[in-house]
Amino acid sequence: MNCSLCVGWISHRRLTPRRHAFRYRIGMFYLDLDEQAWLMGLSRWLGRWRLAPLCWRETDYLPAQTRHGESLAQAARLLVCQATGQMPEGPVRLLTQLRCWGLSFNPVSFYFCHDRDRRLTAILMEVRNTPWRERFHYVLPVQDNLATPFIVAKAFHVSPFMPLEMDYHLRFLLSTDHVRIHMQNWQGASKVFEADLALHRQPLNATALRRYVLTFPWMSLRTLLAIYWQALSLLLKRTPVHDHTTSQGDLALGQPCEDPEDVESHPER
Repeated sequence: MNCSLCVGWISHRRLTPRRHAFRYRIGMFYLDLDEQAWLMGLSRWLGRWRLAPLCWRETDYLPAQTRHGESLAQAARLLVCQATGQMPEGPVRLLTQLRCWGLSFNPVSFYFCHDRDRRLTAILMEVRNTPWRERFHYVLPVQDNLATPFIVAKAFHVSPFMPLEMDYHLRFLLSTDHVRIHMQNWQGASKVFEADLALHRQPLNATALRRYVLTFPWMSLRTLLAIYWQALSLLLKRTPVHDHTTSQGDLALGQPCEDPEDVESHPER
């Protein structure tokens, strides 16, 4: 099976106009969307009931497509095809936080889309903002492997403390043991923000699910509360606030690039 439990750390570091940083323990799931039948029979801790300790519902994701009958895997493929002109026809694997005790909240979910030969061809990022409850999708076409970082112009208002006029620089590491995602926000030649997600992949089974629920009993709520707590901290530091801007469309295409900094990969951190 390709599904796994991912446990590690999420960290943010803001460099300007006010310095601010935090680091939290986090748990996520890496799910092969072809293995849903196996997943649903794994444990009583996981079900389709909304108020279950952990709930898996395709309609929590890409709702413009899945709530009209499209499978989640195919919905992800169609968005990639819309952006790149090429349909990934192989497995789709999703890195996300599951609905927890009725609450579904993911600042970002990552879809790793493969071709028929199981080669990774694109990464789809489904981004949500708080409190506007909007969604946006970035597509990153993979060339050969993940050694080359990506650049994409920011096209979606996420934080009121961050302007829209900037670029994202992203680097991914995906192995059998680790998932590492590093993002930097640049304004011209100046780096203003960076975030790092460093996860250790573990086998997904009934024991692991029970341990996850006991370790992260309110993961979705913790994530939501942390966002508002950090927002309050930024307000107290008199960080400038930017007006909410509505995006034109809901899809943007990134490109492989030469990153301005060499981002080292230390998944164990």
